[in-house]
Amino acid sequence: MYLPENWLAFILAVLLPMIVGSLWYGPLFGRIWMQMMDLTEEKIKENLNPAKSYGGSLVGSILTVYVLSLLISYMDMGTLGGGLTIGFAAWVGFVLPMGWQSVAWEDKGMGVFVLNQAYNLIVFLLMAGLIGVWR
Repeated sequence: MYLPENWLAFILAVLLPMIVGSLWYGPLFGRIWMQMMDLTEEKIKENLNPAKSYGGSLVGSILTVYVLSLLISYMDMGTLGGGLTIGFAAWVGFVLPMGWQSVAWEDKGMGVFVLNQAYNLIVFLLMAGLIGVWR
């Protein structure tokens, strides 16, 4: 079984999506995102289930960082450049095509797709770059 080489880097990488997300979907693009999703702050608060939202996101982040660190280690890409390469490849190969499903099948607009995928790209680059450089 694979175990991360640097647990501090692993934990920080796990927290990065929540840190970046709080900025991305908050002060940076929160109003635009809410408009595109036809949401209001009241609707969000009314429907928020913290265990489902934050708990599910945390589990997903742990799994993502684990797989990224496994790929970085397995492919001997333990540098900043190697981590960025793995992060970009994972985003292009897995996240981007799966994200397209929201446009193709859920009738989400291109604006939401671009906004969400830009967030995902930044997060994947940060997580994998951190794991790559801080072994």
